[in-house]
Amino acid sequence: MGFQIQDGTGTSLKAKVTNLNRILVDSITEERAVYNSVEVGNTFVITTDYLSFTGVTGQDDGVIYVKNNSDKKMLIHHIKLWSGTASQFTKITIYKNPTTGTLISGANAADVQNINFGSSNDFEGLAYQGDGTNLTITNGSVLGRHYLGVGNQQMLMFMWNGAVALEKGNSLAVVCQAPNGVTFNLTCEVELYFE
Repeated sequence: MGFQIQDGTGTSLKAKVTNLNRILVDSITEERAVYNSVEVGNTFVITTDYLSFTGVTGQDDGVIYVKNNSDKKMLIHHIKLWSGTASQFTKITIYKNPTTGTLISGANAADVQNINFGSSNDFEGLAYQGDGTNLTITNGSVLGRHYLGVGNQQMLMFMWNGAVALEKGNSLAVVCQAPNGVTFNLTCEVELYFE
């Protein structure tokens, strides 16, 4: 008799092998963000208020700033931006590792919630939001540039599924730039998890 794989829980069940010499198995797959929420309680959503911005030529408005203060990696699952009515395209820029600017120094707290309602784990970082008064980011390197569309209820989503990783001390910021004199409404959500 050959090598046997037997159930370790005491039922004496053995693994089955097909005529192609493959073991029959079942598996459950889930996103890491889901696993970290359901099993570990370490997935968070950060949201801004409903913000109103009026464009000034060449001037960015800070939307959201997130910094990792944990010894664990902070993995960004996604960033969503929703706009009310905009008559022209709005520039969206994402910055990697900004450390200065009034968006940071103003420390206007964004809303942070653990999305596992039964978890008592705390968010180990900083989360600040803009206020529509041209709060700035004055350094950092550009991670991405995008446009938010024209019309009613536009949405822009950056879906990274955890590929953007912030080590302890790393940060990320989102800024917008509406066309000069154009006022528009915006809200932002960042979903992230630690591992």
